[in-house]
Amino acid sequence: MSLKKITGKLKSPFAFFVYKKLLFLFVAIFISMTFTFILPRLMPSSPVDIMIGKIAGGEASSIGQTTQTGSGIGASRLDVLRAIYMEKFGINQPLIVQYFDFWKRFFTMDFGLSYWRYPTPVSDLIMEALPWTLVLVIPVVPIGFFVGNWIGSRAAYHRGKVDKALYYVLMYLSQAPYYWFALIFMLVFGVKLGWFPIFGAYDIDRWLYPVLTPDWILDAAWHYALPFLSLVGLGIGSTGVGMRAMTLYEMESDYIQYSKQLGFKKSKLRKYSERNAILPNFTWLPVVLSSLVGQTLLVEYVFGYPGLGNLAFQAVFNMDYPLIEATFISAVGIVLVGNFICDILYGILDPRIGSSYVGGK
Repeated sequence: MSLKKITGKLKSPFAFFVYKKLLFLFVAIFISMTFTFILPRLMPSSPVDIMIGKIAGGEASSIGQTTQTGSGIGASRLDVLRAIYMEKFGINQPLIVQYFDFWKRFFTMDFGLSYWRYPTPVSDLIMEALPWTLVLVIPVVPIGFFVGNWIGSRAAYHRGKVDKALYYVLMYLSQAPYYWFALIFMLVFGVKLGWFPIFGAYDIDRWLYPVLTPDWILDAAWHYALPFLSLVGLGIGSTGVGMRAMTLYEMESDYIQYSKQLGFKKSKLRKYSERNAILPNFTWLPVVLSSLVGQTLLVEYVFGYPGLGNLAFQAVFNMDYPLIEATFISAVGIVLVGNFICDILYGILDPRIGSSYVGGK
């Protein structure tokens, strides 16, 4: 390809569309990362307070058994430990220095050692948890999108009792809280019927760590079922309701009415209307992905699934600054990168989007 053609592509309408999306991505990363740094430090306690509290509890119990005057010695020891931990964790540094250190950790992706699981590196904890979260998030988006669109479009074409029944089911799925689904599934299918396990990603009594064998995969799929069903129903419901409404709108469009007069088959008319009706649902994918990541983190905690949700809870509970930063950066990264991909795909599906960006520059 010649230099002139490459320059032409870099100045094309779609290229300007991508540039603006990249600029928005960088701004969103900067703002979200800054909040990730600030919010943990606004909490009333710090990692040192958590660490000293644990030590003081054990110290107090042991000293109380030996002498009544040990509390003064224990307090002096704890003061020394506090100073050591403040320097070790870097909390004694000015806030601006900590902020620049945070960005250094971000760009190098080296968050050091975890305070909660000291001396385990934070990167090891993230790499252990991230695949479990991605296994939940990635299949839910396409399955909810395609199944919801398929049900919604056919509900619009098959008017009557079928349409009403599907509409109520889709509306219920779209509005019911996802954590309510998780608790109901756990109670009914896990506790009452005992069909599915209610905790973990695999049977820890049988497996010390994941092993890619048929038995382990089947066991992991059995643990995976309830968390997955808790999340996928919301995607199917919200997509199906939107697809049904847009399909009904498209059915009244002039081109559909004209095609009917020409004698087009009903299946062909449905395909034509589906192609146009699906675009608004596609624009909704970034919002669905953003909410899905937050939902996944909570569902993971409900089921004890070893993903970022459980890890984030432990990080916040123990005020583990590096682990808090790493877990939230991972979650925000999934959302922002996923939204960027959805925007680019939408620009490819609808060329009018790219050309409109050029017209407004």
